[in-house]
Amino acid sequence: MNTIFKARSAAIILIAAGYGWAGGHYIPANSDLIAYLFQFVLVGAILLAGVAFLSNSETIKGKQNWAIISLNILSVAFFVINVANIIHGFFNTNPNSFGSHNTFADLVPIVIILFGSGLWILTLFAKRRVWSARDFA
Repeated sequence: MNTIFKARSAAIILIAAGYGWAGGHYIPANSDLIAYLFQFVLVGAILLAGVAFLSNSETIKGKQNWAIISLNILSVAFFVINVANIIHGFFNTNPNSFGSHNTFADLVPIVIILFGSGLWILTLFAKRRVWSARDFA
């Protein structure tokens, strides 16, 4: 395995862990079903694309391109969303309102997601050539 593959694998784990943590922290027990469904969609998208990316048979055959494209898009979107979440926290003064309040407990999952997304995004600039099965061997 090369460094890019290892970094991307770590990024997938960090993003999934961050959103799992955020779901447990941000969604109160009395929330509407929509809040839970939104969290399931996020985690499901990460897991679906992440498992496809990490699958040895798919990686060796080079058929995981859709997973890489999906994870590229998700990583950029998650990075932007969580930067916006921190900005929102500066203006969110009501402790009972929705979203981040930039407390330590709020920022831990956000930073984990940002670190994972940023790590994936950095891998996009680390190598500028066509991916091949040899890169993942």
